[in-house]
Amino acid sequence: MIENSLDAKSTSITVTVKSGGLKLLQIQDNGCGIRKDDMDIVCERFTTSKLTKFEDLSSIATYGFRGEALASISHVAHVTITTRTAQSSCGYKASYSDGKLVSPRPGMSADPKPCAGNKGTQITVEDLFYNVSTRRKALKSPGEEFAKIADVVSKYAIHNSGVAFTLKNKGRTWLL
Repeated sequence: MIENSLDAKSTSITVTVKSGGLKLLQIQDNGCGIRKDDMDIVCERFTTSKLTKFEDLSSIATYGFRGEALASISHVAHVTITTRTAQSSCGYKASYSDGKLVSPRPGMSADPKPCAGNKGTQITVEDLFYNVSTRRKALKSPGEEFAKIADVVSKYAIHNSGVAFTLKNKGRTWLL
């Protein structure tokens, strides 16, 4: 998800963690945002808005373009995306499960909902591995899982010096 933020030309990325990422893992950036028209496919496998023709494949210069990360995550967690492009007068919020848009509450439409928001994207992953108990049990303590997340975020920060990374956990904030 950090790579998505970097691909979106973000200059600021905030990672918020609760319970080692199992309860909450949230990535917020100030990148280009996701167009409303792309929100229905953002968690579908093998879909991307980064390629418009086959020839683009030979010159792709981004981390992600295969449509794997968000699709996989949406199969093992509850995913909510809030985003706004610079061209949009408002943001949009949508929830996902198993690669598809889902209604945030019974009786509501699954379509992205208009909302307030700054330019960029916030991806919220909640209840990671809620439906894969063996995977959840295999994880270490929340403290150990947070240490792994902090290590990954730190490495991205080192290699992307033009991006301000912030890491939040248990009421503490680290500027990387």
